[in-house]
Amino acid sequence: MYSTCSISVEENEAVVEYALQHRYVKLVETGLEVGQPGLTKYNEKRFHPTMNLAKRIYPHVHNMDGFFVAKLKKFSNGEKSAENISTAHDEAVAKHESREKQKKLNQKKKTQKAKKKVFLEEQAKTKAAEAPEEPAQKKRDGKNKAKKDNNKKADTATKEQTPKAEAKKPEVKKEAPTKAEGKKDESSVLGKRPVADAKKKKHQKAKK
Repeated sequence: MYSTCSISVEENEAVVEYALQHRYVKLVETGLEVGQPGLTKYNEKRFHPTMNLAKRIYPHVHNMDGFFVAKLKKFSNGEKSAENISTAHDEAVAKHESREKQKKLNQKKKTQKAKKKVFLEEQAKTKAAEAPEEPAQKKRDGKNKAKKDNNKKADTATKEQTPKAEAKKPEVKKEAPTKAEGKKDESSVLGKRPVADAKKKKHQKAKK
């Protein structure tokens, strides 16, 4: 366990970074619930990616004295050679950069998927809103068309019936003879009968 009552980077992360480069040790979880992660970069300095497993305690944040705590686990004896130091450090930096790059790429893909999902949902809502209007419009158009067809048929039928009505002559009803006209006809018939009878008798006498 490496711990200091300081929040200085030179006394904390820089020292742990030296131990990681020159000794066969690695950082592990401290088990502390209080504190903020250790710094992986400070100004122009860059530290091992696992430095965030350390804990920093700030007086103005945690209302206690400033502390730095790092827990190191030894996995081999001896010191690292200069070649191993640079290789291990470079490898750690490369891994860290690779992880960061992958995180950014994943984040970009998630953002694109979210945008695409929102776009498709909006498109579906727009289609759903427009869909009921189209049948209603078609229905209205169909009714208007049927109405126009019916009007045309009615006009055609009216035109066809008009000449037939004009061709038919009005029937003149024969009026019944009045009483005066009836008496006149009877008197004319009665007046003619005696004359005919007289002529008939005269003709019979001439034959005898």
